[in-house]
Amino acid sequence: MRGRDAMKLVSEGRRAEHVFVKWWRKENDFLDYDLVERFMRNTRDGEEIGGVELMTMDDMWREAKRIVGNRITLLHEGVHDRIRWIHKVKNEMRTDYCAYSPRALLAIFDVETHDNPVGA
Repeated sequence: MRGRDAMKLVSEGRRAEHVFVKWWRKENDFLDYDLVERFMRNTRDGEEIGGVELMTMDDMWREAKRIVGNRITLLHEGVHDRIRWIHKVKNEMRTDYCAYSPRALLAIFDVETHDNPVGA
């Protein structure tokens, strides 16, 4: 399918809880996850796309847990949930806390997969 077809599928199939898009090329040599808005903004009409899948925060959290494992934890504290992320910075382990938000979750996922989730 072309980019315009993928964008049409996303816009027609999207519900309020869909904040992410998983998309791939038809050769299955490229897989990416993105925020719906950024996917819609950056996809070119003629771009070749193999498929798309809409994802919720829960879907993306499960995918992040699969990749990061026990180094990522969802903390239910007060009104807002937070993410505790243990990761390597230079030669030492570091613990960061951030809001449980689509942007933060995708940023962690991208760092952990080195922007290449194929085979991760």
